[in-house]
Amino acid sequence: MALVGFFCLSLFAQTPEVLKSDGISAETQEQYEAAAKAFEAAAKAFHAQNIIDTVCIYHAGANYARINQHEKAIPFLQESIELGYNVGRASRLLSDAFFGLKDVEKAEAALLAGKSNVPEEEFEFDKKLAYLYFNSGQYERSAEFFEKVLTQAPQNKNYLYLYGFSLERIKKYQEAMAIFEEMQQLFPNDKRARKMLGIVLFELTDERNTKEVANYESNKGAKLEDYINTKKRLENINAGYEKARLLLEQALKDFPNDKQLIHTLYKTYKKQSKEEEAAKMKSRL
Repeated sequence: MALVGFFCLSLFAQTPEVLKSDGISAETQEQYEAAAKAFEAAAKAFHAQNIIDTVCIYHAGANYARINQHEKAIPFLQESIELGYNVGRASRLLSDAFFGLKDVEKAEAALLAGKSNVPEEEFEFDKKLAYLYFNSGQYERSAEFFEKVLTQAPQNKNYLYLYGFSLERIKKYQEAMAIFEEMQQLFPNDKRARKMLGIVLFELTDERNTKEVANYESNKGAKLEDYINTKKRLENINAGYEKARLLLEQALKDFPNDKQLIHTLYKTYKKQSKEEEAAKMKSRL
C-alpha cells in the first residue's frame, strides 16, 4: 500500500515520460493499482501535449482490468481498440470487464468484434467465447465452441471436461458419456471425469428407462409377450443404474459436498429401492 500511496502523491509533479516509466516499473513489480494510476496519469499528461500514447492507454486499461476495476478499465480498452493498439488482447480484456459488470451481451459483442478485427487470433477468441457462454449458462453455445477449440487442442483436459459438462447440461447424454470416457482413458486419475461419468450414466439410463416404460404404457393392445420383452429390455437398461452407483459412490469420497453428485446418488438409490441409503443422501441435500 505504501508503494501505491507514493505513486499517487508523485503523479502530479512528474513528466509524462517519468509517469510512464513509473507505470512500467510498478507493473513489473505486480503493483497493478499503482501501475494503472501511473499509466492513466501518463496518458492524460501526454494528451495535454497533444500526444496520443497508445502504450499508456492500453496499459492503464489492462491494469485496471487486473484489479477488477471494470468501469475504469473499459474506456481505456475501448480507446486502445479504436486506435488499433493490441486490439486482440484489448478486446478480450474488454470482454472480461463487461462480464465483470454482468453485461454478458456486451462481453460477447466485444469478443465477436475482436475476432472479426483480428482473424489471426481466432483460436484465442473462440476459447474466450466458449468460457463466456459456459459461465453465463449458455450451454448449447459453449458446447459448440468447446468442440471447435478441441480441434486445435484435442487432448486439453479442461476443454474436454467443460465440453462434456456442457453436453450433459443440454441432455446430450450419449455424447457427454463418450467425452468423459475419453477423459478416463487419457487421464485415468482425473476425479472430475469419473464423477461426471457416473452422473451422465445415471441420466442416460434414466432417460432410456423412462422412454421404454412410456412406449409400453402407450401400447393399448399390449400382450403378455410385449410385457415379457419390455421387462427384459428394462433389466438390460437398468443395469446402468448399478454401474452408475458404483462410480457415484467412489466419486462421493472425492467430492463429499457436491450437491449434483449427492442428488444423483439419491435418485440412483431410489431407483434401486435402497431407501435407507437414499434417506442418508437426502439429509445431505
